[in-house]
Amino acid sequence: MSTKIAVLFGGQSHEHPVSCMSVTSVLNNIDEKYDIYMVGITLDGTWYHYSDSVDLIENDRWLESELREEVVLSPSPAHHGFINLETNRIDRIDIVLPMLHGRNGEDGSVQGLCQLAGIPCVSCDLTASAIAMDKEFTHIIAESYGVPMAKYRVARRNSHPDYPDMYRDIVNDLGLPCYVKPSKEGSSFGAHKINSYDDFVRYTEDAFSYDEKILFEEFISGTEVGCGVMGDGECGLVYEVVVETEMYGYAEKYDGFKTNIYVPAKNLNQQQMDEVTRLSQLVYKALGCTVLGRADFFASDRIIFNEINLIPGFTSHSLFPATFKAKGMSYKELLNNLIELTLKEG
Repeated sequence: MSTKIAVLFGGQSHEHPVSCMSVTSVLNNIDEKYDIYMVGITLDGTWYHYSDSVDLIENDRWLESELREEVVLSPSPAHHGFINLETNRIDRIDIVLPMLHGRNGEDGSVQGLCQLAGIPCVSCDLTASAIAMDKEFTHIIAESYGVPMAKYRVARRNSHPDYPDMYRDIVNDLGLPCYVKPSKEGSSFGAHKINSYDDFVRYTEDAFSYDEKILFEEFISGTEVGCGVMGDGECGLVYEVVVETEMYGYAEKYDGFKTNIYVPAKNLNQQQMDEVTRLSQLVYKALGCTVLGRADFFASDRIIFNEINLIPGFTSHSLFPATFKAKGMSYKELLNNLIELTLKEG
């Protein structure tokens, strides 16, 4: 009997469209030996077992189909699967593969639900996921392990000072230019480069629109580099992102706007690439990661850690699959390895 995999996509986050792109690549490449149970999650949090064409998912048109039934993932290990709310049927599954980026998917929410249900989840556990999603907590832990990071300051919506005072303190501490970003957001939503007071006010407001807690970070000159990590610390080859714009934002990541990606990195020597690999493994293990993640850095006069993503993009041109493809691991093999690793641990 084949392994039944519940593949989750969509979700209640700003990265809902990214999830639909990622899962389309996953579903088009996953090994045919698996029995796939697709579950789409709407922006308002309704879960549906979806059984129509994969082609409708990438552009988020799957809700137009009538081949969907509302379901919930039961927290009871006795059910080990989904309750169909329309038929009251129990759909048992063997494993959950969440292609859910950002909040309510990458932050420990789904991982915790799977833990309650006793179902293996192709993701790091609740604790690692929650910590990695919060950039402040990631900073604190990584720095405690001696990982070099940009200087930063945290601000909270309900307790920050007036903008002129706040701006003065940030500039005194971090200088200009600097960056602002939500503490718990991905795909560069709400992230901006600040060059002036007007930028500061406008971009701080935008960052607060995504999260009650935001981070200001010093500007690090250099290219963005990193690598994928899986299992007990196996790393892909180091990638390098070269962009013609001011930052590697949403358009650069998902539309390929003025972006070139090199795997292995084009402008790093072997010593620098070894350092990226070493620090990736260090951060991965410090946060308690066990399944997969993608560690991102800035390469300047030294390697500076930026963040780690525990459900990174999985589109056909995403960085995580690319780092392992460069080692000779196909997309299908990568998925098989992650699924088998989870079932073995599980």
